[in-house]
Amino acid sequence: MARLIRQWPLLHHHCFSYAALNYLLSESLTLSTKATSHRVSFTKVAAANRSVPFRPRGPKLPNSPTPYDFEQGGNVSDSDSEANKSRNQKKREARRSVRWGMELASFSPPQIKRIIKVASLEKDVFDALMLVKRLGPDVREGKRRQYNYIGKLLREMEPELMDALIHCTKDGDWSRLQGFSGLEEKIAGEENEECEEREYESEEEGSHEYIDVATRWFEGLINRDIKVTNEVYSLRNVDFDRQELRKLVRRVHAVQERKGVTEENEQEVDAAITVAKKSLTRFLHDLAKQMPREHNRIYL
Repeated sequence: MARLIRQWPLLHHHCFSYAALNYLLSESLTLSTKATSHRVSFTKVAAANRSVPFRPRGPKLPNSPTPYDFEQGGNVSDSDSEANKSRNQKKREARRSVRWGMELASFSPPQIKRIIKVASLEKDVFDALMLVKRLGPDVREGKRRQYNYIGKLLREMEPELMDALIHCTKDGDWSRLQGFSGLEEKIAGEENEECEEREYESEEEGSHEYIDVATRWFEGLINRDIKVTNEVYSLRNVDFDRQELRKLVRRVHAVQERKGVTEENEQEVDAAITVAKKSLTRFLHDLAKQMPREHNRIYL
């Protein structure tokens, strides 16, 4: 008993240390278990979030493609490019039809009638062209709107046929239209009507003063008379295509110069000279017709 009493402090210290150790071990085990459970739960959440696609919450542009569009290979961009291409094509066709209207308006009424009959156009086209020809040079906005209207009427025309009709009318040579099917009979009928119109016009125009003015202009331009050339190109009372007039004059000069230089058949060269002079004469006649009568008397 006395021995146990002597060893009691040592036993008490040993038991207290063992109890404290057990308490510390139990607390650390509890903390490690909680931390492990937190790590496991966070890992589960992170793994679960990997399967959910990221969707930005910022503002979206109206025309911006979606991730689905990128997965599909950019179909939206292809459709947009096709839409832009079609819009550009429509703009080009609109400008081309307006250019046709401006070129048709530079022709005489009989020439316009012939083009309309051969191309099977409506009478509205002829009326619209006659209206724009009557507009003065100061009515720019009215002319612009009228040419846009004429362009809408010509929008459905075949480009090759329309370009060929305009070039044939300028050159006076309708042989280019032989390649278009169904136009042979129309061209033959129009040639007969044109001959009758020329005979009627030659009788009617004999008393008009503009013939003398056009003849004087023709001779001055062909002979390179500076005074007459400046007189014609400085006209302000009539709106006409000066570039087209220069081209017709150069064509006559070129054919005349070719006659003395080349060894071509004289009949072919003479025929080319006749065609070139005829085109220039028509242009000058139409120009002199549009001049006021008092101005024609001044130029006589």
